[in-house]
Amino acid sequence: MRGLKIFSLAFFSYLAISLYANYFDGELARVIYSRGLEPSMLLLGAVYAVAFFSVFALGYVSQIKLSPAFLAVLFLVLSFHDFPVIPALAALILTAYRLGISPFRVFPHISLLVALLIPISLYAVIGVPFFERALRYELVGPLVLAAILAVIGMAYSRVSLRWKTILMVVYSTLFFLGTFRSLVLLVYISYFLVVYLDYPELRRWLAALSAVPVLLILCMSGGLGGMLIRIGFTFMTFHNLVRLSLPWGFFHGSLLFSDNPRHLVASLFGASTNYTYFFFGQPIADFGILGILEAFLLGTLLYNSERSKESFVVVLSLMLYSLDPGVDAFVLLFVVGILLFSELDKRLKVNVE
Repeated sequence: MRGLKIFSLAFFSYLAISLYANYFDGELARVIYSRGLEPSMLLLGAVYAVAFFSVFALGYVSQIKLSPAFLAVLFLVLSFHDFPVIPALAALILTAYRLGISPFRVFPHISLLVALLIPISLYAVIGVPFFERALRYELVGPLVLAAILAVIGMAYSRVSLRWKTILMVVYSTLFFLGTFRSLVLLVYISYFLVVYLDYPELRRWLAALSAVPVLLILCMSGGLGGMLIRIGFTFMTFHNLVRLSLPWGFFHGSLLFSDNPRHLVASLFGASTNYTYFFFGQPIADFGILGILEAFLLGTLLYNSERSKESFVVVLSLMLYSLDPGVDAFVLLFVVGILLFSELDKRLKVNVE
């Protein structure tokens, strides 16, 4: 139940902050509502958020063990969000799986290195979003990839805690320069979980160390008020997706498989930027009330991540990260891939013993 307890704490904390910003602080609410989306006096979004969470929790506590065949098919299907490049890479990865090669075990140090090289190269060649805000959305895809690779490296590599701490600070700085709060948080969550699971004697220091990403995120948000407005607006977007998508969905799967789902959501409301849409925004926007099936699957994926500490760190980190920006095929591709290869690692370990 460890994964569900941690996710529940984060989920309901986020929901409480969202409701405070939208309904209990008039000044914040005026700023949030000023963008033209419809406010909710019936708390429709909150009702569906709790309902979908209940199904998510049911998927977790059902303790269904997903078969490798199901995970492999799901992995291939999710890869079609960016045809034909990602499906070709997915086919290569599945071939490695068939050959008994686990890239997450074999190349974790390379993952850490590539996670450094991607933002450094982008900033050197294209520019730094912190100084040129127009570059922010141009670099979002590669920076998200770099952050996920950093999380995988944190979970699977056997470098010392000192080096992981240094890397966490460096990654946080690089993503701070990229102006993405969620990526700073993602890297720190994985580091937090690694320390919490592997170094219980150091847990008392984690609260103090958490001040570093919190201060960075507050700085990037323009203070506490700015952060509350951001969270409140995300939930406002979610509420409006619920309102527009009931009963059978609005996008019918195109949001999940979009190469830029947050831009697609923003365009729905007449904006040209990117709108984050909350953890359950995509299932509801795509499938309406039938999105509960995806919520159930997400809970099942979290349960299956507890096969190993490494897969647990990666999957839980990605799900906690997705609370604000929302779920998409790119993130789910890594979640499913991690689970598929964790099953392979388990089989290989049994064969060796």
